Amino acid sequence: MQKITLLLLTLFLSATASAQLSEDFEGTAFPPAGWTSFIGTNGLGTVENWKGEAFDTGTAVCVWEALGGGQRSEDWLVTPQFTVLATAPLLFFDSIDSGSTEYGSIYTVRVSTATQTTHADFTIVDTQTEAQIAHSQTTMAGSTRSIDLSAYVGQSIYVAFVLEQNDGDLFRLDNVLMSSNVSAPNPVMTPTPSDGAVDVFVDPADGTDPDTDPDMLVAFDWTPAATGDIATSYDVYLGDAANNLNLLGNTPNDQVNITGMEYSTLYYWQIIAKNAGGEAVGSAIWSFTTEADPTLSVSDFTQDSFSHFYNKNTKELSLDSANVAFSSIEVYSILGQKVINRKLTNKTESISMKSLTDGVYLVKVYIGNTSKTIKVLKQ
Repeated sequence: MQKITLLLLTLFLSATASAQLSEDFEGTAFPPAGWTSFIGTNGLGTVENWKGEAFDTGTAVCVWEALGGGQRSEDWLVTPQFTVLATAPLLFFDSIDSGSTEYGSIYTVRVSTATQTTHADFTIVDTQTEAQIAHSQTTMAGSTRSIDLSAYVGQSIYVAFVLEQNDGDLFRLDNVLMSSNVSAPNPVMTPTPSDGAVDVFVDPADGTDPDTDPDMLVAFDWTPAATGDIATSYDVYLGDAANNLNLLGNTPNDQVNITGMEYSTLYYWQIIAKNAGGEAVGSAIWSFTTEADPTLSVSDFTQDSFSHFYNKNTKELSLDSANVAFSSIEVYSILGQKVINRKLTNKTESISMKSLTDGVYLVKVYIGNTSKTIKVLKQ
């Protein structure tokens, strides 16, 4: 029912380890032994290419070229051949853009299992747009990126760092190494939709898929844990109850679009961060309720079109609609704290208020995308 559209993200980590590939660009020779540098298949950008110590101490640097006409140079820096070990499947590197203005540059990491210098032999395994990469002229802090190359375990490969640009950017690369020094990540944080959110927007527009049906899309995102080792991917779960979650797929990104959602529906979801060290323990399960169908007719929904009665003996609030079924109810304390949030489906509903302390409550009743608020004295 649902389909997942993957977006890009930028991750960071402080990595300390040594492995079969390790290069900090501290030597005076550039490219370092076994490395090579060349331009892309379009042959553009022949003046500038990757530079080393003579230009910037202790990093590999690629300087811009102004080509004009919307053309892009493509500068390649490629590692020596090495074998990906099961004990060290993660590629770490520091990468940063020293320019503060965005010029539309694209940074890719590519892998070849064949040759070091044939462009067509390389497959893109990671892409960053300029908006996603860290920017600084003075430090590499916070720029470390991790790529899981476990798909290539046992294979001898070359890794290419490729910058596509046209005027304005200065890209730095440092501390390239393969590592296994990683523990399972901590749980992700700050979900969107937020936990307990209501009236979450559902986008009915038809996207790029071949059918002409409304996509009914909800956008999700989350924040990687601020502590612990980096996550390289995330399992995405969604369901109609906290104990009935279904795995929709895995993404390397910290945001995802899910289609096939329904109006006026309570959903539960969970994101489990993963890396070569395992998966996060104790990941929260969140919930949210989608908005009511904005096309639903609610012209008859007025204060007089439904009745309510609070029974102080049973501690229940009864609702009775004359025309249209209720869609949801929210109960707020007099201080504005939401204490009840329920999906409704019938013209007659009963809501228990037993768990609430005595006092005055504001009850917001929804039919479609229209609501009315009533005041109830719970005693």
